[in-house]
Amino acid sequence: MTRFPRLTALLLSALLSLPSALRAETIAAPQLSDRVAAVEWGIFCALKAMDRAPAPDTIAGWLHVPRDRIEFHWPDENVVPASIGLAFGIRVIAAPGEVTANAEARIYRPGRARPETWVTSITDSGEVNSFFRFDEEDELIPGIWAFEAWDQGTRLYRVEFEVVPAAARPDIANACGATS
Repeated sequence: MTRFPRLTALLLSALLSLPSALRAETIAAPQLSDRVAAVEWGIFCALKAMDRAPAPDTIAGWLHVPRDRIEFHWPDENVVPASIGLAFGIRVIAAPGEVTANAEARIYRPGRARPETWVTSITDSGEVNSFFRFDEEDELIPGIWAFEAWDQGTRLYRVEFEVVPAAARPDIANACGATS
């Protein structure tokens, strides 16, 4: 009986020493329809000013519109520290010959029954970004977030991210000069 507490402590210590990505919730692999040629995902510092576009079916009522091409500072990374000024999302290009002018972009936040939605286009002639930028403390919600696009009842893609406390990913959370 005296060994059990020691074993429990050793197992807990081993678990806590694992990299945070290994402790993360199960994140599904990106899912693409044959109408999508490629998708990239990642995390980026989003401290620069951006324009806005109306998006009435989002919580804020608008979307950030970057003035320049987004560069993922942490490409292929989908475990995101909850930190003001960080953003995460996807870049997609349609398969050759595909043009979708009125697709519905969706973002699913943990704890919400309905996704936030807006109209987007996906073409084979250029990249389209969908991302979320942490601007307010109440947006720092841990759990699985998902980005999707739908066109006429067909899901074009789904990419998941896990948002974790900033302390779980200090290498990223502290890299942009943002504080939460």
